[in-house]
Amino acid sequence: MIKLFKYALLLCLLQASLLLQAQVSILPEKAAAGDTVTISFDPGKSAAAHRAGPFFVDFNYSNFYEFPSRMPMQREGGLWRVRFKLPAYANFSCFTIADKDKKFVQQASDSSQYEIYVYKQGKLIAGNYLGKSYSVPVQDKTSDHIVATQEYYLKKELSLYPDNYEAQLRLIVLQMKTSSPAQQARLLKKGLAVVEQKFRSNPLFEGNLNKVTMGYLILGQNQKVDSIRQVVINEFPNKKIGISYRLNKLFREQDSATVVAKIGELLSLKTADNETAYGSAYEYLFNYYVRHGDSVQARKYLPLITSWEQDPYKWRTYNEYVQLLLDHKLMLQDASKLNLYLLDSVAAYPVSLIRYFPETGYLVAHDPAKADKLRAIKAEIMANQGLITAQLNQPEAAREWFAKSIPTLQSAALLRAVAVQYQQWNDPTSAIPVLEAAYRHAPFDPAIRQLLDSALVKTGMSNAAERQAYFSKLDKQWKQGYYQEFQKIIGNTPFPEDISLVDMDKKPLLKAELMDKIVIIDFWATWCKPCIASFPYLHQVYKKYADDPQVKFVVLNSGSGNSWDDAYKWAQANPQFDFPFYYNQDKKLSSRLEITSIPTTLILDKKGNIRFRKVGFEGEKLLQSLDAMIEYLKELEQ
Repeated sequence: MIKLFKYALLLCLLQASLLLQAQVSILPEKAAAGDTVTISFDPGKSAAAHRAGPFFVDFNYSNFYEFPSRMPMQREGGLWRVRFKLPAYANFSCFTIADKDKKFVQQASDSSQYEIYVYKQGKLIAGNYLGKSYSVPVQDKTSDHIVATQEYYLKKELSLYPDNYEAQLRLIVLQMKTSSPAQQARLLKKGLAVVEQKFRSNPLFEGNLNKVTMGYLILGQNQKVDSIRQVVINEFPNKKIGISYRLNKLFREQDSATVVAKIGELLSLKTADNETAYGSAYEYLFNYYVRHGDSVQARKYLPLITSWEQDPYKWRTYNEYVQLLLDHKLMLQDASKLNLYLLDSVAAYPVSLIRYFPETGYLVAHDPAKADKLRAIKAEIMANQGLITAQLNQPEAAREWFAKSIPTLQSAALLRAVAVQYQQWNDPTSAIPVLEAAYRHAPFDPAIRQLLDSALVKTGMSNAAERQAYFSKLDKQWKQGYYQEFQKIIGNTPFPEDISLVDMDKKPLLKAELMDKIVIIDFWATWCKPCIASFPYLHQVYKKYADDPQVKFVVLNSGSGNSWDDAYKWAQANPQFDFPFYYNQDKKLSSRLEITSIPTTLILDKKGNIRFRKVGFEGEKLLQSLDAMIEYLKELEQ
């Protein structure tokens, strides 16, 4: 049977290769890091012959962090082409070619996409077939042989690179899925031995220990992460890594005074070899003394936790230091100096995912909104500078900073703080437009509404009905901004008819229960921390529409890594979230809906079509965007 499957797989690959040669070419055939890759598409040899373009390369799986996931192609004669230089860290990637609206999508075959493998001196580099195995569920979403195909490519990877640590563990996990309990136990023991060998290969190097941690997580042995750290503490207590782990363990204690005392004991062990491990200790002490109003002690540690070279991991932390000092009205001159340094270096602020490679240094993922995000961050830094100078009793300078920041300031918390400062200066007229902006960014925040309501009264709007009309007008304003964006992103994909979802009483959810309603389906799992973190915001929107017969919420445990019992126990243990929980019994539903990560929220219209898709943790932003989507669909169907 396995031989038959392998033969069928090779036949599919041959067919895909022939199709690729006819319609799409990728040159050079054996691209290496640093090479310029050219992808050419001939629409005349495809179903796109009648389309004028434009066409795009859509990377569906790749590690090209600096590139957009969608690359526009350029017309050259009768062909469409795109060229790019392979990054130094490049590995396997797969892509499709599509038109602007993805109504036409060109693949190598029905079950495979076009692929780029990366070579060095004509030899396939490590990790390509590992990447290919990861891409299988993306390339062939409806296949009944996903696990077998992934296993096939993991074995190919290990045939070339038998020491590929991640491939070894991924293969073991796949084999466990189709094994008996006794075989699973033997395979788990084998996997743990692989992780132990990795640990012993370099137990003092944190990068290696990160891979050890990753290995336990791959094997589903999360509880062993703490135990291996304890092994490090026991065996290497005074080495750099041992001190680092001892501090991390210490910080879990609730009594901060006890933590400070024990940090003092650990500082007595400081040597030239382990001194760099104490950065987190200095940071804890700085925070502790600021919160306790001890500027003398806090000032001792600030120089030890700040440096004046660009490091993208430090900017948010420095921003937090500034905010901490401002909140406690302590060391404001130091806060001003640090804040102005951030302003001068704002271009280095990390606005997106960062990766580090020894050969390239820090890399920031491609982000088309990077310029806008940097402008918003710059506005936040300038607003903080205004708040600092106000505390330093320099009102004119503070007003100048506020004037620079307010037009592009998007932080509701900072807008509120600026408005409060205006009110402290007995200037409600200046406070009102700032509070209006804050309200448009956070209309669910009762404190902002109360402040704005109070400012309106102070400026003569004493009639309650007039103020209510005022707020209704603001609500329309902020929703209109969303509505304009929705027109660009709204979709119209039918939700599957054949669903297999059950509630927490194991009662099936019928498709008829979703018809003629705007449906919010939120995919989550008990192990997904961002999912749980989004629940307080999702719950606020749910409570607003709980009695609305036009709206239905389906908070759906995805079934990935969870059983119905897991979902039930979690719901019972968290009664503060009383929205309706469901469990997904269809293991192929996520792939059919192209859900590759959670949290993902789908918003369906009354006809059962998926109109919006929200991916990832949004925090407070979920309140407005989801509320606006619901209202938009209501208005659309009137």
